[in-house]
Amino acid sequence: MSFHRPRRLELEYQKVIEDLMRKWIKLPAATNLDDIFAALMGANTERISGIAERLATGMVTAVAGVNAQSWREAARKSTQGRRIHDLLTKEMSGPVGVAFRSYVATQAKLIKSIPQDLAQDVAGQIATRQMRGERADIIAKDIRKRMPEITRARVALIARTQVSSTATSLSRVRAEHLNLPCYEWDTSEDVRVRPSHRNMDKVIVFWSDPPNPEALISIKSHGSYHAGQDFQCRCDANVVVDLDQLSYPVRVYRGGTITRMSRAKFEKLL
Repeated sequence: MSFHRPRRLELEYQKVIEDLMRKWIKLPAATNLDDIFAALMGANTERISGIAERLATGMVTAVAGVNAQSWREAARKSTQGRRIHDLLTKEMSGPVGVAFRSYVATQAKLIKSIPQDLAQDVAGQIATRQMRGERADIIAKDIRKRMPEITRARVALIARTQVSSTATSLSRVRAEHLNLPCYEWDTSEDVRVRPSHRNMDKVIVFWSDPPNPEALISIKSHGSYHAGQDFQCRCDANVVVDLDQLSYPVRVYRGGTITRMSRAKFEKLL
């Protein structure tokens, strides 16, 4: 069963945030570094608060809708059908509803923090270039010219990471509400998949035991996380709703290692 979220959700979220930033961030025409930095740091987050919350609500709602379609499809093919149907009917009054509101608040806060994050990025660039001896007016002129590109890159990172992370988080809270303890890590299966995630493809992961994919292949660690929850990760967490959906033997992540297991051995973990 696939819990894949459409790429269009990321692109739509990116576009509406970019549109907001163009209206919100107004750099001065002067080529003064202090003025540029002050304009970014002084962006009025209170004025934009309502808009940020509406954008966040729209994204989380869209992701939740696509995720719910996957659950309905799972219900049709599983002995868990009635329980899944009941969850989807009543979920907003339970833990899923609580999580939904939490995700909206987190996303709204993240949107409102973009100008300040950009200011920190710009401050780092300014410091590096000044240490190389570049003139302040040249640096300021270049930053003003490249600000749309810098903003777009920041927003694109947020859109991809947050849509993916929200999808996984919604799958998790729904799964745990139904006592479904694990999922199958599913990559995009293309040349852009990073080696650490390629190693995780089709591995069974328990929600209670997030893996450290980089450590598994002895490269620089990003810490422990679930599918779709690392930066720019395009992987999905396909909840194991029915054991018949798996092809045995399965590869299972437990306590820092991946082990191949028969169905009988895997069932003992559940």
